[in-house]
Amino acid sequence: MKKIKAENLHLRLDVKSYGGDEMSDLAQTFNNMLNRLETAFETQNNFISNASHELRTPLTIISGEVELATRAEMGSKEHLAALAKIKSEADRLEHILTSLLGLAQSGFNGKVQPRELVRIDELLWEITDAVIQVHPESKIQLDLNELPEDEAAVTLRANKNLLKLALTNIVSNACKYSDFKPVSVKLESNGSLLSIAVIDQGIGIPQNDIQHIFEPFFRASNTSNFKGYGVGLPLSLNIIRLHRGSIGIKTQEGFGTEIKVMLPVIVDMP
Repeated sequence: MKKIKAENLHLRLDVKSYGGDEMSDLAQTFNNMLNRLETAFETQNNFISNASHELRTPLTIISGEVELATRAEMGSKEHLAALAKIKSEADRLEHILTSLLGLAQSGFNGKVQPRELVRIDELLWEITDAVIQVHPESKIQLDLNELPEDEAAVTLRANKNLLKLALTNIVSNACKYSDFKPVSVKLESNGSLLSIAVIDQGIGIPQNDIQHIFEPFFRASNTSNFKGYGVGLPLSLNIIRLHRGSIGIKTQEGFGTEIKVMLPVIVDMP
């Protein structure tokens, strides 16, 4: 324990199982705490290193357009175009700040809002409706055919708003990067784990980019024609980790992507 510092938070204690031995339980509890601390430190470091760069671009554009507007004749096409650009970049700046704040908050704890029992099948219906409301052209096919009859098998103790945000980001990305071709969302349960698979028929992710997609502000090299900020997936990953879950990805450039979220049933969040 004494060797673990901010510089090497990736280290973990060796947990040996001796049938519920108290020292093993203590070591596992300590490792769980380190998992949360490591996520928090990574989030802070990413925020500091990336925020100044990402915020400088829209601010530079706003300043340039203001200068142009002050020289243009009031009511002219140039004047109106400059004001429209200022409004657009201000909206962009607000979106980035909101995303950064969510990313920073999600790295610490899940107590921003109260926990509650959440049925994931019902939550997925809400997410489907929410995405279609924002992007009516979305085609989301919700597959609940493999669910058990017992509702407890699809119920989590979760921060509903955060979890909804994480899954909505993933489903929205699938719709956007597939040019709104059909997207399949499949929910399955094996008793102790819930699996949510989001499968699209979109542009896929280049092999060299896969290892970076959960880094804040990273955008794959084939996404230049799509609007985005590279914050949604890192935010989703943080939220899923807070619920002691994991995210897996399977993709092929030009053919599509499958993102699978695994969540343990009835989770007590830290």
